Amino acid sequence: MASSDSESSTSSTSSSSDEEERNDSMNEDTSSSDEDEAMKNESAPQPSAPTLSKSWSVRTAHTPIYTGGKIALGRLLSLEDHPVPFLLLPVNGDLVLVDATRGIRLDSVRGDASNDFNDDDDEDEGIDADAVTAFALGDKLIVTCSQNSILRQYSLQNGSSRLIQLQKTWGKSGHTLPVTAMEFHRSHIFLATASVDGSVRIWDVRGGTPFVTHSFRPLAAGYEGGGSGTLSVSAIQWKDDVSTLQIAIARDDGSISIHNLRNAEEVVVLRDHVAAVNCMNWVQGGNIFVSTGRDAVINLWRVKEVTSKKKKKQADAGASFAYERVHTLPVYEQVEGMVIFPDSHPDGQDLLLATAGGKGRVRLWKADLSSSEPRLALLSEQHENSMFGEKRGGYTNLLYDAYGVLSDKSSHQFITMQQLLVTDAEHNLSFLSMHKEDYPLETQRTIVGHNDEILDLKVIPSTSGDAPTRIIVATNSAQARIFDLNTFSCDVLDRHTAVVLCVDASPCGQYLATCGKDKQVRIWHTERQKSVAIATGHTEAVGAVAFSQKLGRYQVRGKAADNGGGAFIVSVSADKTLKRWNLPGSSDLNEFAFNEDEASLHAFLSTRAHDKDINTVSVAPNDSYIATGSQDKTAKIWRSTDLSLVATLKGHRRGVWECQFSPYDRVIATASGDKTIKLWSLGDFSCVRTFQGHVASVLRVRFLSGGLQLVSSGADGLLKLWTIRTNECEATLSRHNDKVWALDLLSDGKTLVSGGADSNLVIWDDTTKDVMKAKMAEDKEAILLDQKLANHMRQNEYKEALYISLDRDKPHHALRILTKMIEQDLSKGNSGVGLLKAIIAEWNSEHLERVIGYCREWNTLARNSLVALTTLRAIVTSVRADRLAAMDGIPEILAGIQPYAERHFDRIDRLFANSYLLDFVLFSMGSVDDGKKDEYSVWESSNRLVTPPKYTDGRIQVGGKTVITGTLLADQDDEESDNDVVTIGESSDSGSDDSSIEAD
Repeated sequence: MASSDSESSTSSTSSSSDEEERNDSMNEDTSSSDEDEAMKNESAPQPSAPTLSKSWSVRTAHTPIYTGGKIALGRLLSLEDHPVPFLLLPVNGDLVLVDATRGIRLDSVRGDASNDFNDDDDEDEGIDADAVTAFALGDKLIVTCSQNSILRQYSLQNGSSRLIQLQKTWGKSGHTLPVTAMEFHRSHIFLATASVDGSVRIWDVRGGTPFVTHSFRPLAAGYEGGGSGTLSVSAIQWKDDVSTLQIAIARDDGSISIHNLRNAEEVVVLRDHVAAVNCMNWVQGGNIFVSTGRDAVINLWRVKEVTSKKKKKQADAGASFAYERVHTLPVYEQVEGMVIFPDSHPDGQDLLLATAGGKGRVRLWKADLSSSEPRLALLSEQHENSMFGEKRGGYTNLLYDAYGVLSDKSSHQFITMQQLLVTDAEHNLSFLSMHKEDYPLETQRTIVGHNDEILDLKVIPSTSGDAPTRIIVATNSAQARIFDLNTFSCDVLDRHTAVVLCVDASPCGQYLATCGKDKQVRIWHTERQKSVAIATGHTEAVGAVAFSQKLGRYQVRGKAADNGGGAFIVSVSADKTLKRWNLPGSSDLNEFAFNEDEASLHAFLSTRAHDKDINTVSVAPNDSYIATGSQDKTAKIWRSTDLSLVATLKGHRRGVWECQFSPYDRVIATASGDKTIKLWSLGDFSCVRTFQGHVASVLRVRFLSGGLQLVSSGADGLLKLWTIRTNECEATLSRHNDKVWALDLLSDGKTLVSGGADSNLVIWDDTTKDVMKAKMAEDKEAILLDQKLANHMRQNEYKEALYISLDRDKPHHALRILTKMIEQDLSKGNSGVGLLKAIIAEWNSEHLERVIGYCREWNTLARNSLVALTTLRAIVTSVRADRLAAMDGIPEILAGIQPYAERHFDRIDRLFANSYLLDFVLFSMGSVDDGKKDEYSVWESSNRLVTPPKYTDGRIQVGGKTVITGTLLADQDDEESDNDVVTIGESSDSGSDDSSIEAD
């Protein structure tokens, strides 16, 4: 199930039976036999009048938000002015802003709108030059350093379209190797950057251009306490005091150098660690210094002030300090995170700190600092059931959370309480509660940073009858995860030893089933999240599992349950077998949830079902039939009582990935690698529908809208909505960019959950009613505006009518209005733009862009060119050129108008020139009729005659070209003249029929 088979270029055709026969087979009487009567769904509600779904939209999505590295916790004001805690998390070279209460990505540093980054990677090494390697969070300020050592500064903007906005680019960091650590001083004025090259640079971020104030390098070997001088920096830490400027720098050899920025000569070097120091800090008050790291020890240092007479004379030098190690505590694990609680007693009488590391367990330590030799003692530790564990990789980070991210479900308010935020090797972020009485360190919730490939999911029915709010997900790991759909917090089911391939939930919601490559099937108690039963017997990986669907069966116990009268599960495997496992009653299963034991299930029935790997199994709504789909291109129907074969469904040309019974009708849907979905009748087991539209293998299919529609997902990353009666695809949903392996619907049929190989978990809502309401409101408003438009047109209120037509985007109405305005202005003897200029002065940029766009379209037709060019003339003479040039797309639109305008002007020039032919004809007719000399004289006196010119000076043009230039023509009465023909328009050589006329 890791990947779908390759797609075939052919697809199966639909059934050859006509529409009437197929409808009859789908709706045949279900009471014809006992089995038909049994196929009715007893638990599913029958909707009275289901409506067809047309559109879906994404409500929310859980995307990869953390792939390892340093994390930061802050608080951002929301639009309602309510403090919302957020996390800054590195993910695949990016830095994302995440809502700490829901685990939802809010924004990222390398967003699409950022123009500062380029996507050019190093071709030789395949390294992303702009990948973020280190970052620091200040007061509504983020500074990042990328792989190419470029420092950038971002601001956190509340309420804007982008929460993270680039402010400035500082330039090169000055380090010769990548920067791995960055920390702000408490004043948020100074920033420290540390690199693999062993150097630390201090930046003053005030003003327009940050600058370096100090640069610290590893001490030379000859210096007291110095080393090799080439060790990289493992951690940096500022002293948490605004009045002091001290910074501790730890390196891979275990050394710690403490520098005073006010006195560069004052350097303290601590060399009591034998491996890299990861965590260090001063206790409140600064009298105790704590350090720990990968040498599995915690060191306590007492800080003593040493003031010499020479130092007293230097007013600006300050006092010198000496560090004395007073206690070393072995913790027997590599410490990756340490937190000193800020509520430690301010007078230094006690110390409370927490550690987390390679063993995957958070521990609390306490020391009494009032004694001369304080000792750390274990105060509390994480319970074994909630700890991450050493086998899975342990913990990688530890933070103190004082923002109260835990929400009260009853009051929908945030509860302020002390919490620890810990990250593990699988990129999960867990919040541990801390009650001051006993510090129990209970895991309150978990945010999954990276799901890997999502293989399967199932909605967990609510045991209280409310709408389901949880899903169980298989994520290409040995752990199954239970997600809360509202907050995306997560609980982990961890007992499998190999990848979990499939999950299912019982119809009562009390039990969950998981199976995987360890050849086991496990039953879990949903609330206790404990394995209550295990089924072993398959010899290969178990690919799918399904619960029986009748609720009443789960109450059967004892011998009746053992003999098959109770609830059961079915499983299929790569060993090509189908097995049925009988479950004990719910009361017996619940007993195992409260003790350490678990029931051992034995196969009640088993059969060799297919010739190749079996991909899917499904149980009918009343448990009478079982359906399986295999890579052998067939789906099979089995009787659940004895696993006898009822029918074999043949017709797919590739392997069958999904079989799904309809909860309302006697049909079953199958999805295949041949890119089709087929609907089969359970009456005669014939194919009654074939749905084609996916361009890759169809992996999942579900019924919705009372069985009238299907929703499917495929290897093309698309979800498609189908109407069964019409065989048409109503909508295509695109949110994933890889195979969509997982798909399920909530019980109301209005919420859809999908998951894919892209690690995205997406929640969809049916927005059909909202879209219909919006369309009805839009149509109602359109009718009112159309009526207003007609009224304004009838009353010659052109200005109001024009505004309505522009707002409604009706170019035809706008053309009519502008035509009447131009005609009205021309009738008054004006230029035609007088009325337009007065209105154009009030238009905004949107109106101008729309009208200019209309003019481009109108100008393509000769009959509308006058209105278009007149309107354009009014615009360019009323609006400043710089304003027009600043509008998006206006220069391109004007460039499209110019060729057509030139063609129209050329046409008018030709018409005007050709009009002189009429004058010439009339003149010729008048010279022949000698009896009407008086009429000709009257006409001659009132018209302009066109006669053959005696001389041309180069300015006479006919047909847009100079015909004769600078030539003296002979008198027409001269019989010897060769110029008896006057050429007007194009020459006869061009093919014109009436291009020349002989003068008498």
